[in-house]
Amino acid sequence: MLTNWRRMSVFPAVLFMIFSLLATTVFNSEQVEAASSWSEEYDAAQGRLHNVGTENSEAGYFGEGYVAGWNRDGQIVDIEVNVPSDGSYTLVFKYAGGAGSATRYLEVNGEEVVDQVRFSGTGSWGAWQTANVNNISLKEGTNTITLGFDSARGSTNWLNYDSLLVKEPSEAELVAWGLTEEAEQAQTSLTENFWNNERNMFNNQYPDSENNDRFHYWWQAHGIDTLIDGYERTGNKAYLDKAEALYEGVKTRNGGEIRNDFYDDMLWMALALQRLHGYTDNPEHVQAVFTLWEDIKTGWSEEFGGGIAWNKFQLDYKNTPSNAPAVILAVRLFEQYGKEEDLAWAKKIYNWHQETLVDPASGLVWDGINRTGDGNIDKGWEFTYNQGVYIGASVELFKLTGDQQYLNAAIQTAETTKARFSNHNGIIYEGGSGDGGLFKGILVRYVTELVKADESQVELAEWIVSNAKSVWNQTKEEPEILFGSSWEGAINNPVELSQQLSGVMLMEHAAELEPILFDNVCKLLAVEVNAYAAVGDLEKSLAKKLSNHVKQVEHHLGIENFEQALKHLEDFEKQLQKGNQEGQVNDVANEQLQQLVDRILK
Repeated sequence: MLTNWRRMSVFPAVLFMIFSLLATTVFNSEQVEAASSWSEEYDAAQGRLHNVGTENSEAGYFGEGYVAGWNRDGQIVDIEVNVPSDGSYTLVFKYAGGAGSATRYLEVNGEEVVDQVRFSGTGSWGAWQTANVNNISLKEGTNTITLGFDSARGSTNWLNYDSLLVKEPSEAELVAWGLTEEAEQAQTSLTENFWNNERNMFNNQYPDSENNDRFHYWWQAHGIDTLIDGYERTGNKAYLDKAEALYEGVKTRNGGEIRNDFYDDMLWMALALQRLHGYTDNPEHVQAVFTLWEDIKTGWSEEFGGGIAWNKFQLDYKNTPSNAPAVILAVRLFEQYGKEEDLAWAKKIYNWHQETLVDPASGLVWDGINRTGDGNIDKGWEFTYNQGVYIGASVELFKLTGDQQYLNAAIQTAETTKARFSNHNGIIYEGGSGDGGLFKGILVRYVTELVKADESQVELAEWIVSNAKSVWNQTKEEPEILFGSSWEGAINNPVELSQQLSGVMLMEHAAELEPILFDNVCKLLAVEVNAYAAVGDLEKSLAKKLSNHVKQVEHHLGIENFEQALKHLEDFEKQLQKGNQEGQVNDVANEQLQQLVDRILK
């Protein structure tokens, strides 16, 4: 069990990455040349257009214009590209999605390769973004790249298509595994670029300070949470000092009061302050939690069968962000103080929420009920943070009670979320600005809690780490470590605090998951080596040598000597390759063992 590696460790962890995501976003030739050996950009407006037109009214386009008015069956854009050699390439589509997220099918030389390329919404038609499709096989010379709209294949919504950049991936795009250093750099950027010493709060955006006068109470609550993440990783008290200062800044800005009119806002603050109190033992922090919790409970009513309202001015509108976090808070309060009333609240809220706002067939979490006063459920409002907090609520109850139904509920929702909110590259594609900028980070926080509670959820851990690799590949090309609305595409300034916090949360939690992944692979190697030796697929002499290497890897992992752990895993690979050459292992066993090793070394 390596789930505690990160907590309070002062040693930098050099860990690993599961997938090498080749997803660097570039807009100019200088950046492209720095990142890859060959690339070429094509103007979509100059492609072969079928039943679709062009415009040039929005600034910032490439070439002579962009494809627009594109939202009907039979509308297709073909672009002929010329590549220098047979191989695997990355396609970078520059687009604007002012009407929200959109999808198109992708064909290469007349054959479908992706039925739904997902394009995140960009907020306006003048906000250009990029979407990557990785590992596309192209032949030397001319190839036809087709993006088309076909509702039968799931194509949706309007899209402006500006350009296609085709590039060879390069070693510069491979993010080294071991994300603790990246997490620290992300935290440093958050402090250096967003912290306001005069207000003792984070500014709302960077670099433009135009909107920094608006008070985003709940963003600051997640700022406290994120600083605590940094403290848990490093043990550096400076993180706690800043979190305490932030609490004081929020209280001052809020008129000396910690409560406000939104029950979900108060829940985010209570959760953050409860964590903070666990390290400061400051009675003011825990008293603030109690004050918030007592106020939050007044939002419960029996209209629509129960539930906590979203705000104090619309008490008959109940939604997920005002209920699932309440379960998390109530369980943690019960664990800390043992009041049965808190546990009763947790179960009552959870049961109402699950019965009212969770699709029993898929585990998809709906946003709310009666928002418009008609009693309807907002099933069309699908947000990542709603999935995240329900996962978190289920995990907290599972850890407390050991009841498998709660863990099953969390896993079902997490798997549905991964399938529903990931793009063709496995990257969470939900864009977001304003409050929406925080949504993905909240999801990541609670998926991480699920993996820590059930370390067999390796694919979920890989998903989070892959997203971190993708976004880091994007931000490392910038002068500063900033995170935009997309974890794969372009970073558009100014960056909002909500977006930056989500990015920092992603890096922190990916660093937390890496050792769990490494440990899981080692355990699988040990099991597989013994199993293949038992049935004769692996000679016992080779199995003994491989097992010794695995034991050395596990030993060094246990003492957090990650460089030596990697060295012994590389020795395992060399021994396996030598055994394969000498006929000591059959092809099936060799391939399976090599695939496990590749999950770390590659």
